[in-house]
Formats: sequence, structure tokens, C-alpha cells
Amino acid sequence: MKKTHLLLAGAAAFAALFGAIGATATSLAAPAKQNAAAASAKNAAGGGEKPQVAFKVEGAGVNRADKGRVTSYADMLARVTPAVVTIYNQQIVRDRAAFDPFEHLFGGPFGRSRGGAPGGQRTVQGLGSGTIIHADGYILTNRHVVSDADASVAKKITVELADKRTFTATVIGSDPRTDIAVLKIEGRNLPVARIADSGALRVGDIVFAVGNPLGVGMTVTSGIVSALGRQTGILNNRREGVAGLENFIQTDAAINPGNSGGPLVDCEGRVVGVNQSISSPNGGNIGIGFAVPTSLAISVAGDLVNDGKVTRGYFGVATQEVDEKLSKDLGLPSLKGALVSEVVEKSPAEKAGIQPGDTIVAVNGETVERPASLTFIVARLKPGAKARVDLYRDGKRKTVTVTVGSRQETATFETLFGGAVEFAELNDTLRERHGIPRAVRTGVVITDLSANSVLAEAGVQPGFVIVAANGRPVSTPDALLEVLRKGQLNRLRLYIPRFRAFRFITIEL
Repeated sequence: MKKTHLLLAGAAAFAALFGAIGATATSLAAPAKQNAAAASAKNAAGGGEKPQVAFKVEGAGVNRADKGRVTSYADMLARVTPAVVTIYNQQIVRDRAAFDPFEHLFGGPFGRSRGGAPGGQRTVQGLGSGTIIHADGYILTNRHVVSDADASVAKKITVELADKRTFTATVIGSDPRTDIAVLKIEGRNLPVARIADSGALRVGDIVFAVGNPLGVGMTVTSGIVSALGRQTGILNNRREGVAGLENFIQTDAAINPGNSGGPLVDCEGRVVGVNQSISSPNGGNIGIGFAVPTSLAISVAGDLVNDGKVTRGYFGVATQEVDEKLSKDLGLPSLKGALVSEVVEKSPAEKAGIQPGDTIVAVNGETVERPASLTFIVARLKPGAKARVDLYRDGKRKTVTVTVGSRQETATFETLFGGAVEFAELNDTLRERHGIPRAVRTGVVITDLSANSVLAEAGVQPGFVIVAANGRPVSTPDALLEVLRKGQLNRLRLYIPRFRAFRFITIEL
């Protein structure tokens, strides 16, 4: 955990500050002295004593019986804070290149270090927050609370409740596009937070950020909803070319390191968001914080718990913003909407008759403000569902029905492999990125993995392709999952791009 230092400004700065304050105080005091002197002279002339100035101080506390005025949120917060937990994690970060058991098979020295000490590793402590959202012990938090950007998922995760009970937690799953993760603890009489639909929020609503910032202990800060539907780009994965799915709630409630994963709560004590990040020039809170809305977070959590992966809707369109010139040329009533610049061949959008030049303004009655809004709305749709799409074409509004497709995502499995391992179906983009030849027709590409996973310990690296498992060819992450045997030895046939060769390994899950 990083140490936090409280820094004082330099002596010169304080001297200048207090000098200015002193000068101001002197200038303000001069009229007062003149008035006092005049009053004294008047009293002296009249022979009376100098009158004493009395300041009125009310001894009673605030009127808590006044139902028309809110004087405290203590009772409301008392209902939600027991369900807010502190998450301690221990990450063992290894040099991935430090040990390569495949190298000796191809003429290199066994276990040679490339850019790091053999077997080099270091232990990193982490701190975050989370919320118990189900009596069975499911905890909602951020993915980055339990793993770093390199997918080195924590080896040990401990959860501490407000009543000081501690549990060892298991990672059920995580989603890098939304930075949402679900943990599970085994316990009885667990407090559960209420959850509200973040779609009802308005700018100006009072909200509270709850968590354990900087390890000082459970802390509540307050503010308002400053903005809705923010995109910051913080979740974009440039390495894999995947855009984050962002629709943040912006708030000025103080969010600091350690608050990540904790709840953003409305004035009724219901969770409306998951605190995720801040915007700051110096790393400290300046009143610009962001939270993942529950409308997205709970949907992702449900998929992870029930299906082990996140399934998102897909239309198959590329879109762009509408500016004033385009709006006028296309005969649009406003600048809202997502202008279709490309339609993917044989996609759900093409089958529904959507064309380049169409401007999508609503999906199932939900307004599309901009292209990012369309991405967010479609992602929440279930594959196979019928979506009503309102659009403008040649200045006229029309409605089409799109049968929602399924977006090909990277699947992340953590519990099975003892650490996060991300897989994706082999495609042209991955072929080019990792140098996989056409001779490898199908397979499951390992796009990332944590250092503690059984695959990493076996020497597997990103870019390796699993072409068969236990003697059966596999072409998708789901197909791989179906043939793996938990608690037994599993034989994998891998293609290793760096050596342009196939090899077998065995792993025990």
C-alpha cells in the first residue's frame, strides 16, 4: 500500500499568505477602531460607561423534529454501511519472461531469464472496497481492485466487514470492458445493500461515496450527481484494440484511493453506482469522480454469476457524431443521434435494412444522444431479442426491427484456472497481432493471463493458441470450457507462434 504524505507549503508561501491576510485584517480593522474611538468619545462626553458587545449563541442542537428539513443522513447511512466491505488483496507479480519451460525444446537454455532475474517476483499489497449485493455472499467491486492492468490477479483476497468479521474471497469473474468484478464469501447473516436503478438519477441529486480511502477506515463523503453519461476513455484497452464500455456517473463526492469498488449511494441508502476513478492533475481528489452506474454493473454481475461470462448485444454498425452541417444536410431535427458510417456485411443491422447515412435516434424508446450512447444501449440488449430502432433517412423518420446479435468478446475465466486467463476465438486480428499462420485454422487464443494461473505456471504466454483439449479440437472459449475436466489432468495441444510449432502440455485444474 502506498504511503500517504500530508505536505505543508513552504515558509515563504505561508509568510506571503499570512502577510496578505494581516494586511487585509488591518485595513478591515481601521474603520472599526475609528468607530470605537468615536463611541468612546461620545460616552466620555456623556459621562456613561462603554457599552459591552454581546454575541448570541444558541445552546440547543439542530431541530431534528422538523420533518421539512433534512439535518442528518445518519439513519439512512446506518442501513447501507454494514454491507460495505474493505477488500485486501495480495498480488504476486512475476516477470513473465523469467521462466520459459518451452525454450529448451527449441534449442535455448532451460529457464533462461530474458529481461529479468530467473524466478523473479515481488509481492504487492492492494486495498479497495466493495458491496454485498446478495445474501449468498456475492460482492460487487471493480476489476482493478482484484487485478492489475496486466491481469496479475490477486493471489489472496481477504474481505473485512463493518462488524470486523473477515473472510477469504473467491473471484467469480470480472469484465475488463466495464471494470466490474464479482467476489464471493461464505458466511451467515450477511448484511445486503439495497440497489436502485441508476436510470432514475438526475443531475443535482444528492449522493454519497462509501468506502475505505487510503486505509483510514470506513468513510462516507457526500456530494451531488455532477453529470451523467460520461466517457473518459479510461477503460479502453489499446493493446487489444477493445473500447471500454463507459457511461459513468460523475460526482463531486470525494473519491480517493481505496474507495474503488465501493458504492455510490442515493439519499435513500440505495446503491446507484460503483465508484471507479477520479480525474486529477495530482492524484488527489479535486471533486471530479466517476462511478459505474448500477444499470450496467448489475447486468454484468448477473451474467458473471449465472453464466460465467458477459454476453452483449451486437448490431454491426460503425457510427459517428452529428455536427451542424451534417444535421442540416441530412434533414435532422437536432444534433442528437448516431450517424451510421458503415454497416457490417451479414450483420443484424444489414439484415434489418439499416444503411450508411441513416441516423439512429432511439432504440426501444431510449434516446440515442451520441454514438457512445448507442454502443451502451446495444451492449445491454440480449442476443436474439427484437429491438425497435428509430432512425432518420433522407429527412424522414422511420422504424425498423433488428434481431440482436451476439458480440464476440474475450472470455475471462478465473476460478477454474486459479487466476485470470483471457481467451478469444482465433480471428484475423489476432492472427496478425501474434503471427499465427493460416495453417492454424481454428483455436482459442490466450490473450492475457495472470502470473498465478496454472497456465502461466506451465509456461504459457499470451499469443499461444489452444487447438485441442483432451483430444478434442476447440474453436471457442465455450467449447474449451466444456471439455476441460476439473480436478483432473488435462492435456492441451498448443501452437506457439514464437517457435512456429505445436506442443502438448498437461495441467491439473
